[in-house]
Amino acid sequence: MFLKCCYYDVSHLEDPQIFAAALHQLSWKGRAEKVNRYRFEKDKRLCLGAGLLAQHMLEQAGVSDPVFSVNEFGKPVLSDRSDIHFNISHDGILAVCVVCDREAGIDVQKITAYDKKLASRVFQQPEISRIENSADPDKAFTQMWTRKESYVKMLGKGLSLDPGSFSVLQSHDLPACFSEFDVDDHHITVCTRQYAAAELLQWQPVI
Repeated sequence: MFLKCCYYDVSHLEDPQIFAAALHQLSWKGRAEKVNRYRFEKDKRLCLGAGLLAQHMLEQAGVSDPVFSVNEFGKPVLSDRSDIHFNISHDGILAVCVVCDREAGIDVQKITAYDKKLASRVFQQPEISRIENSADPDKAFTQMWTRKESYVKMLGKGLSLDPGSFSVLQSHDLPACFSEFDVDDHHITVCTRQYAAAELLQWQPVI
């Protein structure tokens, strides 16, 4: 099973000249348009960084001229390749990407305060109990959230799947396996249908 995971600290793009040069390198047309639609510079950097990271990783996987489209739920996919799958996410100052030879999902979240109101809507009671009994409820909440997000993103169903309809306490409860990483104050979860040894690498573009 082929599986590659990388993260990119988009603080590198705070310099306007580097940002402009990076945007010029982004061949993913729809992504470039999306970057320009964002109002805030932070969101522009994250969107651009995720696009650049995906381009780089796909090229490393042998996809030198990717043709991007989206599925019926809005998930970015390769329209001309069925043997390579990818997924991206971004939050805080990190953009992340997974490339795999089968369906995969990835999510990154900056660790934030445990939101009981949100948890009551998206988590089942055993999941809430696990969070509240944790030594670090904020991190446990973030971990649980990234598991939910990465699973939904692997399936490619977006908001059509109610996150409260399934539990991520044990991966054997789902047709899914989770690999998890911490980078500074961010938590990252990768989801695949079958177990694969996952390693998270840092990427730093030459711009």
